[in-house]
Amino acid sequence: MPIPDRFVKRYNPLNHYAVLAVIIAAFSFKLEWQAVLLAVLISVTLVSRHRRQIYRGFMKFVFPLIVIGFAINGMFFTGDVAFSLGPIAFKEQGLIFAATVSVRLMLIVISIGYFFSKVESETLAEYMVSSGADRRLVYIYLLSIAMVHLMKDKLGKIFVAQSARGLDPTRDLSARAKYILPLLVPLAYSYLAESLDRGMALNAAHLDTHMRTRNAGASTSTLLVIETNIPGLITGRLLLAATIVFGIFELLG
Repeated sequence: MPIPDRFVKRYNPLNHYAVLAVIIAAFSFKLEWQAVLLAVLISVTLVSRHRRQIYRGFMKFVFPLIVIGFAINGMFFTGDVAFSLGPIAFKEQGLIFAATVSVRLMLIVISIGYFFSKVESETLAEYMVSSGADRRLVYIYLLSIAMVHLMKDKLGKIFVAQSARGLDPTRDLSARAKYILPLLVPLAYSYLAESLDRGMALNAAHLDTHMRTRNAGASTSTLLVIETNIPGLITGRLLLAATIVFGIFELLG
């Protein structure tokens, strides 16, 4: 009996192999090659329909850190002066160090953001299970992803409630931090408590890995079937292997 299309998910392993290759390149390639790779990555992500999702968090959190890194390292590093702005001198070695760290950070953050914008968490979890990953690790991964979304939704509701009371928690960054920071710990504790309840429910339903493997010959079934893209799998492995080899030559050279 054919499986309906709504129960079939297609996954291309090239996605996660490409992210692994970019992360390896971020730590093993020289700065000029990293800059070329970053230009290619930005070009690909900017034409993606998920570009707003990819760069929204980057512009809010990562880009300010990069600017601060350039300012601090440029001013306080020792060495030759690259240029001056009034009485402030920026050192060449500090700017090079800041550029190296910034390019690495951008490669990692943008590639991971692009990956999660293309791949659904449920599809990735099912692919991991079908590939033989421990179900407990997959469960922890799903809980981590769900925790981010849950805390985001709860914080949004809290902001709406505070706005209804006449407060304005969104006027600037310091005000947002003032309202968010005291809420993170109780929200995290509440979610951990809910996660423990879910884990106890799964154990009570005999869905843990040990109960599945005790019965010899027992088959596990799932309502969702993952179809792996074989050309993407082969291409991804070749890409990762080529990146590792090139990275080794770059480190030794």
